[in-house]
Amino acid sequence: MKEHTLKVKAKDYFREKGYLSWMPPRVKWLKEQDIFGIWDGIAWRRNKFIFFQLTTISNKSARLKKIINFMMPSRLYITSPVKGWLMCYRKKTNQFEISEI
Repeated sequence: MKEHTLKVKAKDYFREKGYLSWMPPRVKWLKEQDIFGIWDGIAWRRNKFIFFQLTTISNKSARLKKIINFMMPSRLYITSPVKGWLMCYRKKTNQFEISEI
């Protein structure tokens, strides 16, 4: 599935749940647009922030490993009210499978 399609579906998901979401715009000459090199975007509602990484279900383990490798050496832990989500899209059910990190 194309990255653009996942981003559109994620924006729709967060809008339905009452969140305001933002993802860095694509810039032609930049290699990566991720926040801190791992997060695809951030969503906000009241006092709750969610950093999220979008992927397909087949790429879930690689993305999870990337996030853990980033967080562990720096002893960075996500605490409330900030959350980290790995959002894996399932084409069969047309829904996201969400793992909180």
